[in-house]
Amino acid sequence: MFRRQHLLVSLSVALVTSILVIGCKDDTQATPRVTFDSSIKRGGHSAAECTQMGTWFMIGSFGNPAQGRVNPDDPESPLKDPVRPVDDGGQDGQGTVSVSCSVVEAGDGFDLALHAELTGPSGGAMTVTGHVLRGLESPGISAALTRKGETYSGAKNCTITFNTAAGQAVAGGRVWGLLDCPDAEAPSQQRTCATHAEMRFENCTQ
Repeated sequence: MFRRQHLLVSLSVALVTSILVIGCKDDTQATPRVTFDSSIKRGGHSAAECTQMGTWFMIGSFGNPAQGRVNPDDPESPLKDPVRPVDDGGQDGQGTVSVSCSVVEAGDGFDLALHAELTGPSGGAMTVTGHVLRGLESPGISAALTRKGETYSGAKNCTITFNTAAGQAVAGGRVWGLLDCPDAEAPSQQRTCATHAEMRFENCTQ
């Protein structure tokens, strides 16, 4: 009788342990994803200093909310041209996207470490690090934007702002804002330009 009870107890413990393990495995972090759109502008620099202007590179699409909703009488109806993020490992155009990011609460805001790459002929890479305040203009950000081997970078002289009217914000594991580097340098090309980007990272480490 004792051995039978012991066997039943052992089986019960094993079953509960298996259920707990399965439950833990289901509690996995969602795949990081990104939407990114960048450009190069002259800004406050002369034509001699900045000879590069226009779109730099994009990942996904921010869509066009101005086109309205599929059903204009229903505020919950989907947008005609919504934001289209791309998951880590996903395809965008002729390239593959890689995303690694963390948005961790710290003091009066969040520490950011963001990186995304898109392979292919229209691809590029971006890296952003720094501390952002909660919904406020945040200077002292470092950023680098690369395309076709050419990099524009700003070390702690970039700023992140949030258009709260458009829903942009920062929270644990996600950030959606505007990045501006007025004096981004491309040493290999002896250029100094202004870079601008809209970026949206989601499902990041927090």
